[in-house]
Amino acid sequence: MKNSKFSQRKNSFWIGFIAALAAGAIATVIMLLLSVSFGGVSLPETFGSDLTALMPPPLFDYLHQIIGGDAKRYLFYGIIVGQCLVFALSGGLYNWLADRQNRVLQWFDGLLLALILWLFAGVILLPLSGAGIFGADLTIGFSNGVLSLAIVGIVFGSLFVLFQHWLTVRMSRQNEAPGSADSLDEQEYSPGALSRRTLLRNGAIATGIVLAGVVAWRFITGGANSSNVPVDQLLAHFKSKIVPPPTPNYGAIQPVQFLSPEVTSNDQFYIVSKNLFSDPTVNGISWRLTVDGQVDRPFTLTYQELLTQPMKLQYESLMCISNEVGGQYMSNAQWEGIPLMDLLQRAGVKAGATKIVFHAADDYTDSIHLTKALEPTTLLAVRMNGATLPQGHGFPARMLVTGIYVMKHCKWFARIEVVNYDYQGYWQQRGWSDPAPVRMTARIDTPLTGSSVRANRITYIAGVAFSGNKGISEVDVSTDAGQTWQGAILKQPLSSFTWVLWELEWQPTTAGSYTIVVRAIDLEGNVQVPNEEPQLPNGSSGYHSIILNVS
Repeated sequence: MKNSKFSQRKNSFWIGFIAALAAGAIATVIMLLLSVSFGGVSLPETFGSDLTALMPPPLFDYLHQIIGGDAKRYLFYGIIVGQCLVFALSGGLYNWLADRQNRVLQWFDGLLLALILWLFAGVILLPLSGAGIFGADLTIGFSNGVLSLAIVGIVFGSLFVLFQHWLTVRMSRQNEAPGSADSLDEQEYSPGALSRRTLLRNGAIATGIVLAGVVAWRFITGGANSSNVPVDQLLAHFKSKIVPPPTPNYGAIQPVQFLSPEVTSNDQFYIVSKNLFSDPTVNGISWRLTVDGQVDRPFTLTYQELLTQPMKLQYESLMCISNEVGGQYMSNAQWEGIPLMDLLQRAGVKAGATKIVFHAADDYTDSIHLTKALEPTTLLAVRMNGATLPQGHGFPARMLVTGIYVMKHCKWFARIEVVNYDYQGYWQQRGWSDPAPVRMTARIDTPLTGSSVRANRITYIAGVAFSGNKGISEVDVSTDAGQTWQGAILKQPLSSFTWVLWELEWQPTTAGSYTIVVRAIDLEGNVQVPNEEPQLPNGSSGYHSIILNVS
């Protein structure tokens, strides 16, 4: 009798667990939809940011190198699973307690459980993550946080009771059927039944296989920054600077397959942000740009007023600090925007101010030094390749700051704050560089690594090179693993802030395997360093290389 009662209560926990898991999954979807559509609280987004802040920088960098650019996506999925499990455990415990009291769940039980979780998330979890009570310190504000979490809670509570009733009735009918098992535990061992133990085991195995597959794929592909040439070999005859700098060998290049276009179309331009699930959608009608802080005359502009300001066109390439050597997080476009110095002069920067802080709609912040902000090439971009700035690239306005990595080119921002202290932004608090100057890089676009070419036929080796705001004077290509170098032809760049397309005509005469290496030299004569360094904290370095088979 005692064992029967224990088994019944054990079953009640699992019935509540499964019912709450299903209800929690639906409630989580509702939460994400509210976040995207109406600016509600997204707990996975909030806790994802908090987890990356707490994660030691070396661990963050290691996971990024192993998993790659999709690391934050897997983190988001993991948090989603964790949130659904919290829903499930709360439902299982609540149903178990109700069963101990010999009480059948009613609708008010679902609302009571929802209220408990609502208070737990709003008063405990969100403040612990730095978001404030019910997300009061987030851009969405206190009211939206209270309302969106309440809606999610009501959805969860209602569905939990509904699913719990359905499962209870279903299990009762199975137990009453002739030849049925007497309990959920007995059903685990009945022929054809899918036990909890089997389900959990299979789920763990499947998860392990997926994770192992991701890691294996990264190692098999080798990562874009893995070199095929020993660094010692590249350093043998290395000179860090050439005086005087080489004269650029500008000329016409052949339009070969896989070579990057000089200007990247808006839909092909790379996108990176801190957000795990969705980027903010800003309403241009209600958006306001505020300039304040250590200024004499703070002011606010509407989007339409911003568009009336004097603008300038500027070709500029952007590169992410997390870009691997030879990676794809680099693109080039024509931008149109307002010089930041015009707005700062209008506001009147006070003596003693040292930095300019940008505050974005997704609670992202970063800063640049005042001297950088006053450069005429530092723009508030509102157009990209002749079109209104796309949402994914920061509509209504984003920053462009030549010579530094794009994590400091803030997107979706609505406030420019002048400060008199050393402000550290979102990524700087996580161990990344604050000055963040672009490190010179060269990439081989074509031929693709591992491909085959024919002997005694012309093959064009081509790609791009970039050095922030220092330009490129020369690109050297080695077809013998860095022992000798040949200068490539450069296409005249669109500006001194863009990448340079380069190309080398090569006609191999002997069959075999060849290691192709590329390096760049800027207009000041600085030679790209071959030393390999990871992305964290200053951006990656090293020479990009590929393997070609000649037959």
